[in-house]
Amino acid sequence: MIKNTNDNKKVIIDFDGTLAASFDLFIEAMRAAHIKYSFRNVEGDGIETFRHYSAWQILKFLGLPMYQVPRVTRYIRNYMTAQIKALPLASSWQETLQTLALDYELVILSSNSNQNIQTFLDQHELTCFSKIVSDVGLFGKVKAIRKLLKDNRWQNKDVFYIGDEIRDIKAAQKAKISSIAVTWGYNAEQALIIHQPDHVISNSNTLIEILQCAELKNEKQE
Repeated sequence: MIKNTNDNKKVIIDFDGTLAASFDLFIEAMRAAHIKYSFRNVEGDGIETFRHYSAWQILKFLGLPMYQVPRVTRYIRNYMTAQIKALPLASSWQETLQTLALDYELVILSSNSNQNIQTFLDQHELTCFSKIVSDVGLFGKVKAIRKLLKDNRWQNKDVFYIGDEIRDIKAAQKAKISSIAVTWGYNAEQALIIHQPDHVISNSNTLIEILQCAELKNEKQE
């Protein structure tokens, strides 16, 4: 894994739902976990309702107690591992990533495992990421982002976080970095907008322009 790091700009990208089109597989895994652990099933109209909930609301919706979360998370991850090679790349990332890698350091930050992420990257021949931060807890993304900033001495203004969930937006806001929400992942567009990310995009092709505009704005403020 490598890559072009021509300057100080960094783009952190979430994996499930943002980079990998994994929502359908996630729902399938949730249904399997429901049978094993006896929490509420997700089906029919409930799937769309599910997409409007935050992580905390999802746990309440499922009737899943916190002590079971690590066990269920491991089960879902293992279920998805068996099919990781079949997961498609979300949106139009292939071309976008190639362009981004010319000017930005690209990092993956995810609750998924390093093995799953690396298998997916190899399957799609993606070699543009300098780091993979994996196995992040369900509510541990803000801590992981802050650690990335501190360990690498990154300036907040130079870092953008791209994700598909409400918790991604909140993590970016708490870590004081720019948040870009994508509409093709787990949370519905309206649910994302309510939490006021800096930008909302429906196709990765628009990402380059958004990042360039954000940079110009930062330069004017300096």
